[in-house]
Amino acid sequence: MFLTAAERILLHLLPLWNVKESMREATQEGIAEGTGLRRSHVPRAVKRLVTDSSVEVREGRLHGRGRKVRIHVLTESGIRRGRELLAGLESEEVRFGERRVAIGALAAELGVGPGEIVAGLDDTGVYRPRQVALAVPRSDLIEREAELRALTEWLRAPAPAIVGYGSRGMGKTALARAFVTGLRRPPSWIDVRPDDAAALRRDLAKSLQGIGGSGSEETIERELATLKPLVVLDGYGEVVEGVVDAVTSLLAAITASHGAKLLVLAQEATPSYCRFYGVAEVRRGTVQEIRLRGLTPEGTKRLLGNPAVDAEALRQVYLLTKGCPLYITLVRDGDSARLREVSRFTPAEIRLLLFSRAAPR
Repeated sequence: MFLTAAERILLHLLPLWNVKESMREATQEGIAEGTGLRRSHVPRAVKRLVTDSSVEVREGRLHGRGRKVRIHVLTESGIRRGRELLAGLESEEVRFGERRVAIGALAAELGVGPGEIVAGLDDTGVYRPRQVALAVPRSDLIEREAELRALTEWLRAPAPAIVGYGSRGMGKTALARAFVTGLRRPPSWIDVRPDDAAALRRDLAKSLQGIGGSGSEETIERELATLKPLVVLDGYGEVVEGVVDAVTSLLAAITASHGAKLLVLAQEATPSYCRFYGVAEVRRGTVQEIRLRGLTPEGTKRLLGNPAVDAEALRQVYLLTKGCPLYITLVRDGDSARLREVSRFTPAEIRLLLFSRAAPR
């Protein structure tokens, strides 16, 4: 199936035809993300649509942005063209996982627009869900370039699994979300339930269904081999024995798949009896490890967002928080209630932290 850049843009803008407020999706940046086109190709295609009176360009303001931006809106002619194009496409079949399914039916099943299905087709006509919305503010990833680089290198290397260790609040989840945002296919993301072993396979089967799996627990091993997904287990730590066994079995299936990958986000204090691998797996290269440490004083200053903070006040914040991004973010936001909830800081320490965050030189 081949659609021109202009046709992709028509499909992308069609759901927005009656939206009153300015939306990022209607900017050139949003169009590029929504259609899978290169940003540099969008202006030329938009110009053709403007020339044939299918699109109008207006100025508008986006929420949170001061400057006006160009917003692209379908005309009556463009709406008509888009609907005709959509009607012809909805019955077209594409491959998704191990089955063939009509674009209209697949869009309804996954809760996305038909244009997103078209944008996610590869050169062989297989729909591969795109990663376009799982974003993390870069400010939450200060001094994590080395860890992102390690994850990228691991993804290209033979090692089936990697475990990211860090204490609570070190930003393991933020790091993983930033990493997968740049990937062609979204991950199968599972939040580990520490006391429910049966839930792991159930949640994995459901997650794989979103990228072409059947949703059945009985076909997980086969689908790991055919879909070759990136499986992310978040929140691994002190878990019951059944969960350890389930993750051990998952590691074996991932290894046997020759292409699937497993990223586990684990608490630094995970007990040895909860480890699902041993020294032998590390030595063989089956499992790699990375560890997230606290930010440096300079990183702490950047995350506080106060370049003029007093040096002694900064030292107090750094010594108390030990560079933990979660604590520093809560200090920056003045969220004393949440600090009490997630830390062992005394009320006096919390007052000191909140005072220090804005202390001028």
